[in-house]
Amino acid sequence: MNCSVTTRALILSDGRPGHFNQSIALCRLLGVSFEVVEVSFRSSLARGLSHLFDFFGMHFPSLFWVGDFEGEFQLVVSAGSRTYYANKVLAAQLGARSVAVLAPRGYRWDYDCLVIPEYDEAVTMPQVVSIPVNLSYMDEQLTVERVAAFRKRHPASEKLAWGVIIGGDSSSASMDVGKMSALLDRIELIRDGVELWVTTSPRTPVAVETDLRKRSIDFLHLYSEEAYNPIPAFVQLCDRLFVTGDSTAMLSECVTAGTSSVDVLQVAKMTKAKQHRFVRFLADRGLVAIFGEGDGPAMEKVDLSEVAAQVRECLALRESLT
Repeated sequence: MNCSVTTRALILSDGRPGHFNQSIALCRLLGVSFEVVEVSFRSSLARGLSHLFDFFGMHFPSLFWVGDFEGEFQLVVSAGSRTYYANKVLAAQLGARSVAVLAPRGYRWDYDCLVIPEYDEAVTMPQVVSIPVNLSYMDEQLTVERVAAFRKRHPASEKLAWGVIIGGDSSSASMDVGKMSALLDRIELIRDGVELWVTTSPRTPVAVETDLRKRSIDFLHLYSEEAYNPIPAFVQLCDRLFVTGDSTAMLSECVTAGTSSVDVLQVAKMTKAKQHRFVRFLADRGLVAIFGEGDGPAMEKVDLSEVAAQVRECLALRESLT
């Protein structure tokens, strides 16, 4: 199909920003308008039955609840296991193309297009578009506004800046506070005449924030004290970024925007999670350097506009076959 400004996409949201923001990013990269609606299974039993019914190609709208929407849609886009069954059902009802973002494990991969990061170990299929990072999109005007807002908090100086972006505990691994402290010591030791900016996240352990308060940092944002997000400004303004390896979303944003080099801080207590696979994938392709392993600066960036072109080709191919 020809994705244009007249194309409308229905985005199904499970309420998780890490999921629906990727669907929104894809629509913006494609240049299509969209409407976001919430979707959820009516019960845990309904969710279990959705896997069984999907196996037999059976569509039952009664298994889930979906928010109100109006008009015609040419695409149904979603990410997250709580959305994939509804995606197929609603696409069939609307006569639209179905697009799944991330690997829809537990369901048949018979969507019109699947957009899956390589670290998610996608199966090679004609309708699968494999991407190097998570989908993200930053509007140019919004970026200008975010940078201006940051500069009101921290005026510009003649010095270069290094940014440290700290995540925290995840469902698959917890942060090693001792490792985090040791790496911060090393960063402070090697910085020579540059400013140091640091931001935490909602998942950052209290002990890490306590440690940060004791350090000599030019700009320090603690998420526990204020829900402000300086990351877009860091990405645009910093000469070098240090990012903890626990968030695929944060790393994806850093390697798709700005001009800074990106170093990953490996501070998780476990190293077998998908986040660790993702970091190794990025390092092997020169998109990041793992801090402390002796590699030079990683300056390469990913151009996600190429992903949009591949998705358009995939949808056009599927349309030609029907």
